[in-house]
Amino acid sequence: MYPTARLITILILCVALSVGLALAWPQGWVWAPLVMLGVLGLGLFDGLFAPLSRTLTLDLKTPRSMGVGRDYVWPFSLTFTGRRPGSLEVRFGANHLLVVTDMAQPITDDAGAFHAELALKAHARGVAVLEDIHIRYRGVLGLIWIQKRLTLDRQIIVTPDIEGVQHDASELFSYDSIYGVRVQNQLHNGSEFHALREYDASQDPRRIDWRSSARHLKLLSREFQAERNHHIVLAFDTGRLMGEPLLGIKRLDRALYAGLLLGYCALKIGDNIRSFAFASQPYHIAPQVSGMQGYEVLKHQLSSLSDMAEESNHTLALADLNSRIGRRSLIVLFTDFIDEISADLMLEALNRLSKKHVIIFVAFRDEVLEDLASRPPLTPEDVSRAIFAQRLLTQRETVHALLRRQGIEVLEAPTEQMATLIVTKYLALKQADRL
Repeated sequence: MYPTARLITILILCVALSVGLALAWPQGWVWAPLVMLGVLGLGLFDGLFAPLSRTLTLDLKTPRSMGVGRDYVWPFSLTFTGRRPGSLEVRFGANHLLVVTDMAQPITDDAGAFHAELALKAHARGVAVLEDIHIRYRGVLGLIWIQKRLTLDRQIIVTPDIEGVQHDASELFSYDSIYGVRVQNQLHNGSEFHALREYDASQDPRRIDWRSSARHLKLLSREFQAERNHHIVLAFDTGRLMGEPLLGIKRLDRALYAGLLLGYCALKIGDNIRSFAFASQPYHIAPQVSGMQGYEVLKHQLSSLSDMAEESNHTLALADLNSRIGRRSLIVLFTDFIDEISADLMLEALNRLSKKHVIIFVAFRDEVLEDLASRPPLTPEDVSRAIFAQRLLTQRETVHALLRRQGIEVLEAPTEQMATLIVTKYLALKQADRL
């Protein structure tokens, strides 16, 4: 128990009145301590006859796992046995992986219990712990706070956002959409020969098979279907820079989400997926998976990756990757760099790799640097920050231009749209028969 602001205010007013009483009527100063003792007695009375905190029970069900970066809301209720307060306030304690909403607003009684919702969001993968809950309420007179702490110790496994992947994939895979924008009707819109059919005016004249037409004495055209069984490699840089947050979520977690979405779509179309990870040296090279049953394997493979406090060695990693991949593949590289100097060795290694494979270089767009460069300067420090940020952005654009000159597809997209744009780029390359 501890006093409320109301009790403290009353005691301060009593002190002020006692000073005024001592100046106006010196003989009556003895009444001031008696009045303050009476107020303290009311506060003690208020605390003793408040609803008992030991009769409080909590009903909260939390899941075993949750996706990183996704908002979750879980209802809970608090019940008193016997007398109940008019309202109460609740705050949850959690470890560093969780962001818990502040529930300082009073929760009122509803049908014999206090009902509210707990909103959680995880900003990194790992084992999150919902440690405890603090409940407080006032006595009948509003002079005393009664506080109760309940230990929860609920462990929640934070994984990549599988639910978001499935939701985005269901939107991409719409049967009435055209191939290359979302996903396709597989037949007659790809690069692999399927069948011959009689030519009509609605078809492209370039698809006429003149030899077959001469043999059958009528115009025949070729039909194609989307080629399958392409090899796709998801290469993840897990070095120090990938552990930096991007709009509240680590770059690596955003890369894993995009990789899972691309993997889901590619496996559903019929291509093969394998994952590769490196930091100061390569440490994860998984065998390729195919079919939708391989998506569960891919989820476990990517969920085990974590960022490391090491500088990334692109030369060693990309050379090792090049030696392990025999067939022409699409390599989606998730990495980051600081400036043009740190990217020199990476450019050289990518140049060798691009001669045999198709590469999508996923460039993380740094909204923080863009904001610093475009913000109107108010102090000399703001001018220095803007100049430095603009210099870094210029160097990044220079590196991207060099990559494009080497024939590498550079994808720089807004952070929240990166995953879906990677899938769109993959479908465009597939439709253009570049895989």
